[in-house]
Amino acid sequence: MKFKLVLIIAFVIGISSCKNEAKENNLKSNPDNSGIKPEKETTLNDTLKTDSAVISSSKNNEAENKKLLSDFFIKNDKKPQFFLINNQKDTTIVCAEKTKITIKANSFVSVKTGNEATGKIKISVKEYYSISDMILGGLSTTSNGKLLETGGMLYISATTNGEKCDLKKGKNIEIAFPKKNNKDGMQLFNGNWKKDQINWIVNKNSVDLAQTFTNVDERPVYIGGNEALYKFIGNNYRNSDEEISGKIYASFVVNREGNVTNIKITKGLSRKADDEYLRVLKKLGKFTPGKVQGVPVNFTYTLPITIKSEDSDISNSRNYNNNRPQEPYSTKTDENIKANEISYYMFSSAKLGYLNCDRFLYYIPSMVINYGVIVEDESNVSINIIYHSFKSIMKGELSPKKVIFYNSLLKEKITIVAIKYFEGKPFLAIKETTTSEKSEKDLQFNPVTPEELKDEIIKLNKFN
Repeated sequence: MKFKLVLIIAFVIGISSCKNEAKENNLKSNPDNSGIKPEKETTLNDTLKTDSAVISSSKNNEAENKKLLSDFFIKNDKKPQFFLINNQKDTTIVCAEKTKITIKANSFVSVKTGNEATGKIKISVKEYYSISDMILGGLSTTSNGKLLETGGMLYISATTNGEKCDLKKGKNIEIAFPKKNNKDGMQLFNGNWKKDQINWIVNKNSVDLAQTFTNVDERPVYIGGNEALYKFIGNNYRNSDEEISGKIYASFVVNREGNVTNIKITKGLSRKADDEYLRVLKKLGKFTPGKVQGVPVNFTYTLPITIKSEDSDISNSRNYNNNRPQEPYSTKTDENIKANEISYYMFSSAKLGYLNCDRFLYYIPSMVINYGVIVEDESNVSINIIYHSFKSIMKGELSPKKVIFYNSLLKEKITIVAIKYFEGKPFLAIKETTTSEKSEKDLQFNPVTPEELKDEIIKLNKFN
């Protein structure tokens, strides 16, 4: 009896197994069978979702790679230096890389209220003097498409009690950019951002404080006036026993602080007479400094005196002067000594924000080209070119399958620096070449860590 029962159970299981196999075979031959939602159909739908997810993931990866590229520059931008100052006092800030910022008392107002800021002012300064700092800060050196040569960049901001501050109308700060070599034609520029590019605009109201002017809006005035000046000279000049008559011509610089410096005889009478006049001029008191646009400046002051003697021969004294070698005389002041230690480009500015000490590079039109660099995915790459013969950086503008550097210079040695992220990892391409009318290609992107990427960019400081 038990044996029969086992046979019956085995028979039922066999029939059931055959039916299931038939159903599976039927589904394989007719996958659109709508009667039942088999496991195979579910698997097929998951594959479509996976494909869809891959497409979506590709778009997400592109956005993520762009974000990673942007985050890299944000993370490695120059760290600010902070200074707390009293708005009621004149203050000079000396930054880590020797930038000097002089701020007069009561210069700041609250942006929110327009009222004069009270208490402590927090000044934030970023200094950009090296090629690597500029690249990592996303900075470049062009003004409305024209190439500039930089002497250094700054970012300056001010706050009080968490509120943003700005300079009061009519107030200026004085900025001194340290320089290695003197370059003529340097000006102060203000930076404006458009998307991820900075454009530098000449600050037409800025005054070159390192310049010595011969024409100013307000001339220097001796404390006490001209009458006091002439009286001082007359009371202190002692005539020698020489029988001479004529004029001694002298010049000196009244600096921005009103001190007399760089005294020299430009046309003299005799050694004794000239030396005596120099002695008197060295004892002069202070002047109210000359001004340009309301800003104190250095000014060359000319001051001749007349020497009279009853039995003198004026023509002889002139001949003596013409044969005499000209020797400059200068006074030593604390300012002179400091200026000799570090040379500066110096400007006034009525604005904070991004500031740049630059000069325009002038070149013939035939040497200007639109230089291109071919890339596979121009949407996710940052490319700069660094010029070797002068301190300039250009940032490329995106174009289909190409990055273009408008108004580049032809036949100049450059280094191309290209950075991109792919699948969440940074890649770097560096290539030295010469600009030409042909687009550059065959950039070799190599994988790097974020730390290695920064180190490789720092190595570009050899072009400083």
